[in-house]
Amino acid sequence: MKRMKTIGRIAAFTMMLAVFPNVTSAASFTDVSAKHGAKQEIEYLVDKGVIKGFQDGTFKPQKEVTKANVATMLARALKLDLTNVKNPNLPDVPTTHTSYKEIAAVVNAGFMPGGEFKPYAAITRGEMARAITNAFGLSGDGRVSFSDVNSQYWAYKYIDALATNGITIGYEDGTFRPAASLTRAQFSSFLARALDPAFVKKNDASGVSTIPTVSASKKPAGTVSFNFNENYIYTYSTRTIAGGDQWHNEEMKAIGKNGDGWMVWEMNVAKKATYKFQTRNTTNNFEYTLPQAATSVGGHVYQLPYDAEIGSTWEHKGISYKLVAIKNTHTTKAATFKNVYVVESIENNKKMQTYYANDFGEILKLTADGQVQRELIRIKLVH
Repeated sequence: MKRMKTIGRIAAFTMMLAVFPNVTSAASFTDVSAKHGAKQEIEYLVDKGVIKGFQDGTFKPQKEVTKANVATMLARALKLDLTNVKNPNLPDVPTTHTSYKEIAAVVNAGFMPGGEFKPYAAITRGEMARAITNAFGLSGDGRVSFSDVNSQYWAYKYIDALATNGITIGYEDGTFRPAASLTRAQFSSFLARALDPAFVKKNDASGVSTIPTVSASKKPAGTVSFNFNENYIYTYSTRTIAGGDQWHNEEMKAIGKNGDGWMVWEMNVAKKATYKFQTRNTTNNFEYTLPQAATSVGGHVYQLPYDAEIGSTWEHKGISYKLVAIKNTHTTKAATFKNVYVVESIENNKKMQTYYANDFGEILKLTADGQVQRELIRIKLVH
């Protein structure tokens, strides 16, 4: 994780006071059931004294979080000095405001902007991303992939930082919804993820994990299938060097078999161009064609052996291959996969490593120096 280690975040927990009124045991909230998606995060924060419930025994997980609430939580979480705090001269936060010291400290630290603060306004997801990114010293890798957050958006770098550090993966439809407000449950999830990596990569809508552990096939140990799974829609983040170092998304889905037994896949590149290609399993090989114009699915057929063991080598169409490793699990931004096969390829003296999850297909491609060239960042079950 790209985090600054100079802030004693976890140690600060023991010094925190609650932000919300009245101490209530996490286990006793009448409106947070055992099946609630953010139950563990809420319990974690309550047990640490960060968040408290209400006098009626509820947590009110759907209640909106205000900017003053967020400032107070960040100030206490990071143990900011509230003695003789410098007045940032916020026009709508007088020194008599109940959260004045916390808001002033957060603004002075650069975590949240000055000027008109609007302490009672609900904080948006974009504003939350800026506050958490600044407070925890996070940085991104420039590969944010949300359909409603382009590189020109004011909060792009902050949202990218959250995504890079696993604090958000957005909604299942591929959006981040930066202008939407936050509930107590959602903010509890974000804060818990920023403080403890054990909570990262949960769906932003409910907190329910969208990072499935994808199991391999029921084939005997030592065998491998490189084929894709037509029950899922795949979204990759792919790096291109031509015209500058850039990233774009590729979404692909199966659209049906043709008369020759090939599964036809449709690939949408950066929502601008559409291509098709084919895959199929034979007795001995996984076969595929390269993506072509949407009107065609023909072309050269490439083959990878259906069964392979560590050390297996083969050549096909001028490309040398070697199965160099079999990993029990490997995690991308989309999922944690079981039985992952690492295949090294050399073409025109250019070496690459491609990670194939058994019966799921390509999930990651790395250059010789370990740089990500292509990564599976989202999967969606369609059947």
